[in-house]
Amino acid sequence: MDDHRTPSQPDPAENPALQPILIHDKSLPGKIGEGSEARDVLDQQILVLGAQLVNQLHILLKTIRIHERTNAAVNQVVDATVTTVKTLARDNPVVIRLQNDFLYLGDAHLKMGPQQVAIFLEFIDSLNARGIAAISFSAEMRETDLREFAYQFISVDPATCTFDDLKRQLKEGEIHGIDIEEATSLMVRVGQKNKQLKNLAKQLYVKAVGAVGEVLQSIREGRAPNFRRAKRVVQSIVDVILQDEPTLLGLTTLRCYDEYTHNHSVNVSLLSVALGNRAGYPREALVDLGLAALFHDLGKASIPQDILNKSEEFTDEDWAKLRIHATLGVINLIRLRGLTNLPGRMAAAAFEHHLNYDLSGYPTLSMPWEVSLTGRILMVADCYDSMTSSRVYRRDPIAPNKVLTMMFAKSGILYDPVLLKLFVNCVGIIPIGCLTLLDSHELAVVIRPSANRQTATRPYVKLISDRSGRPIEGPEVDLAEKDADGRFKRSVVRLVDNTEYRFDTGRYFA
Repeated sequence: MDDHRTPSQPDPAENPALQPILIHDKSLPGKIGEGSEARDVLDQQILVLGAQLVNQLHILLKTIRIHERTNAAVNQVVDATVTTVKTLARDNPVVIRLQNDFLYLGDAHLKMGPQQVAIFLEFIDSLNARGIAAISFSAEMRETDLREFAYQFISVDPATCTFDDLKRQLKEGEIHGIDIEEATSLMVRVGQKNKQLKNLAKQLYVKAVGAVGEVLQSIREGRAPNFRRAKRVVQSIVDVILQDEPTLLGLTTLRCYDEYTHNHSVNVSLLSVALGNRAGYPREALVDLGLAALFHDLGKASIPQDILNKSEEFTDEDWAKLRIHATLGVINLIRLRGLTNLPGRMAAAAFEHHLNYDLSGYPTLSMPWEVSLTGRILMVADCYDSMTSSRVYRRDPIAPNKVLTMMFAKSGILYDPVLLKLFVNCVGIIPIGCLTLLDSHELAVVIRPSANRQTATRPYVKLISDRSGRPIEGPEVDLAEKDADGRFKRSVVRLVDNTEYRFDTGRYFA
């Protein structure tokens, strides 16, 4: 008899998440010292298993929607998932935690590869919809517990049921070894630590601008530049972004057209690292990406200063000279680092950031070309910052929300559509730096996206005027916060074009 499978039914021969997993020696964690190379390998294996657990839970929830609880397809996924849990939860419960739209295994950030992006995002959406901040699994969990949990999870209608409803159903179902933790609508912040991070972020931004200036000046003067200082700064930037992404992204709203090239290079680096983090880059790769993005415009060191600083509209001849900077960037890098020592990401960032997703940009190519992931990330970050920035020849930038609209109109043409969607998760549907009018008649600046994808249009804002329009240094508020009657305390009525009124929202991030 033919094996007729529905498209949604998992096939063990085709689904890696259901294949036998690599199970490490369960006594190893107690034998291997912290900080050793062997421990690093073990930690990486555990994170791989954590990502596999997310994949398995995703498949289980989809499978149990279309089959009875005792169906063979459900049993197969349950067995594989229980094996993963018991591998990870030998000494302590394994916790899949959601924070600011990122998934963590305990305190370790789970990276997603390109093939896992859709799975992770859908799983995150399912947690957000039910108000779940974490799911913990202990070694005492049985197959029947997991099967019943999955059934109760999908049977709850997020539109009509609350977290407490799901919690009560799990208790009534006598499910053992699985627990859920409720998400809070308040941003998890430790005051002093947050203040220290903000101060550190500003220091790193200034140091990065200085590092770019030093390297470009060295090249103009024919001296060998020192990239070591820049790399140390980028390493610190990556560490801050992994802790508090919006704090550093807020600094990209600082606009200085007199130092456009330097500020722009730093902004593109910050935006690229944030996007690379969303795309699943590990820390070491994020450092390489950030450094490559920091010097993506290295070719401009070979462009005459009278063109770079020209305040009038560019002529066709000016544009022709400027557009060779992508090629000059690679030439400068080869001259500085040597062909054999040239990092691939640096070459890609310099050469590809103006190519466009469909290769319609520049440099013009006469051969087939597959744009690297680095190049596609740079295309998004470079364009967004360029259009939202003041330039020497265009003092009035475009409002961030308008820029996103324009970019989405060219999705799949100028920009990688998947990366563009991930980028919106970084800056927000109502982007960081936007000026908003609230229904309370207060003006507010967006300082970070919502931590919950279900309330993506309700970011965190800083109040800058009271109800009568008087300027104030107001508090930061969560627009997803509700009153005792379950109604939102504040809502965005409309976006105010701060560029039209020449209002610099960057001052609130300085």
